[in-house]
Amino acid sequence: MLGGEECYSSDMAFGPDIIVTDPESSDIALVVEAETSLHDLESLERQLKKYMAGMRCPVGLIVTPEQLRLYRNRYLSSSEDTAELVGAFDVHDVLNYKRPGDGRGDAFEFEGFVQAWLEGLSSEAGLRELPAELRRAVEWYISPAVSQGDVRAAHPRPPTSVRAYST
Repeated sequence: MLGGEECYSSDMAFGPDIIVTDPESSDIALVVEAETSLHDLESLERQLKKYMAGMRCPVGLIVTPEQLRLYRNRYLSSSEDTAELVGAFDVHDVLNYKRPGDGRGDAFEFEGFVQAWLEGLSSEAGLRELPAELRRAVEWYISPAVSQGDVRAAHPRPPTSVRAYST
C-alpha cells in the first residue's frame, strides 16, 4: 500500500487546490485540481491519480472553465491505475466563468470560484441547474462528499475578490 508520506515524495510536485474532508477525521473524501487551462493533461491526470491512490481518496476532479473530469478510486491496488476516469463533462455553460481582464490572480480566483460552486452542490437548487448527465454524476460521486464534509482550500490563497458562483 502506498503511504501518505510517499505521496509527498520529492518527485511528485502535485498538491491539490481544494479538498473535502470528513468533519470527524482527516480522511479526504474528494480532491480537486482547478486549472484555468490545461497544458499537460496526461501529467496532471497521472499526478491526481497517484495522489488519490496514496491518500486513499475515493473521488477526484480536474476542473477547468470548460470541462470537469471526474475520477473514482476503485481501490484495486496502490498504484495510480486504481483511479479511473468516470467521465468528462462540458461545464462551460454551467460554471459560466468569465476570466478577469488583467489575468492577475486568475488561478487563485478560479480556485475560489470552483470551491464556491462545489459548496453550492450540497443543495437541491445547485443540482437542479445541471444538465442531466452531469447531475447524475454529481449526485452519485460529488454531492455525498460535499454535503457531509468540509470543503476547503488545500493550500493558502492570497486575498482576492472571489466572484461568487451564481446560476
